Amino acid sequence: MQIASEPSASRPCAREPDIGYSTKKATNMQLLTAQCPYCKKDVETTLEHIAGPIVCPTCDKPFEMEIPTTKVTSVREVADADDSKRLATEPIEVTLLKVHPVLFRAHLTGTLIVSALYVAAIYGLWLAFTKNDITSDSTFLGSTTLGSVNWLLWLSIAALVAASVLVFSWFVKSVSTTLTLTDRRTILRKGLISRESSEVQHDDVRNIQIDQSFFQRLLRIGDIGISSSGQDDLEIVIKRVPNPSRIVQTIRENQS
Repeated sequence: MQIASEPSASRPCAREPDIGYSTKKATNMQLLTAQCPYCKKDVETTLEHIAGPIVCPTCDKPFEMEIPTTKVTSVREVADADDSKRLATEPIEVTLLKVHPVLFRAHLTGTLIVSALYVAAIYGLWLAFTKNDITSDSTFLGSTTLGSVNWLLWLSIAALVAASVLVFSWFVKSVSTTLTLTDRRTILRKGLISRESSEVQHDDVRNIQIDQSFFQRLLRIGDIGISSSGQDDLEIVIKRVPNPSRIVQTIRENQS
């Protein structure tokens, strides 16, 4: 079933439409029918959604519906939502922003080490395959009892594997932590297999903290902590996220 949504607070509401209401016992829901003051089309919604403005599913314009005292037009009973009808209801929650902790900017020293390992490994592999007469010597890099072994080849492979494992561990930590901002709330989810989730409604946010060192400010990353009016401690804490000021601005813009 396609349904209309409530308008945002910035959109004006029209005059109260002509509406008729009657009750009919229903096992699951009751439907209220009214005429849109703009497009003159019939709009149906459920009783719990008439306390505030709603959006007409035909013309996408907002108006208010109230339980009337006169002009009962129609009441019908439905066992379940009728897919052939478009009903007015609450708006769908919209995802505005989704971020993960940064990968390489959060590990500057580690990134330099990984880059050096990759360069050394690639160069070592090139030497191992083009200079076999040197690196296959059993005394190369010291004597060995294993016979003729291409030590440079294996050292290069080991460096390549070590660098890749380190980068993969950073990647897993990054993708397993997600900060999601919707038009209603902030949600922090951690974990890939076992999941941990925390959320704070935008209207309940009391304090937002941003922690940035000098180098983090240069790299435009930082740590964010969020607490609500009902809690003393920070309920959401995420480290090394990109552009933390943008996250704070998005939260403030969606507070009532």
